Amino acid sequence: MSSTAIIAQGITIARMGTTAFETIPNVVSFQGPGGQAQVIDVTNLSSTAKEKRMGLRDEGSLSLTLHFDPDNAVHDGLRTDRANRTRQQFRITFTDAIPTVWTFYGYVTQFSVQGGVDAVVEASVTIEIDGDITEA
Repeated sequence: MSSTAIIAQGITIARMGTTAFETIPNVVSFQGPGGQAQVIDVTNLSSTAKEKRMGLRDEGSLSLTLHFDPDNAVHDGLRTDRANRTRQQFRITFTDAIPTVWTFYGYVTQFSVQGGVDAVVEASVTIEIDGDITEA
């Protein structure tokens, strides 16, 4: 199979295997992480305008679309993580001159497969991020 644009650009998304990170193959698109913080209204009777405090950050989720290969051990690992509700470590490596690397823990909450006539069988994967994203 030819290289996807993401791999051709040098971006890799990986899952921690038994002893090292393993690149998730055949990723054709991704979205996230993209988090938010809860805004808490702390207005009281003596306030003259709305007063707010920021709550905890929520790093959100990472969604992947990939060409599904049922024989691939990393694809199978993602399915197993979802089935077993395993907290797993993930890494995204970007293509800067000195690569930026985001590392985080998360849970695979979705792994669904779809296909059609004259279409590549694809899998949609959602990883819910647990905790902070570290950047190096």
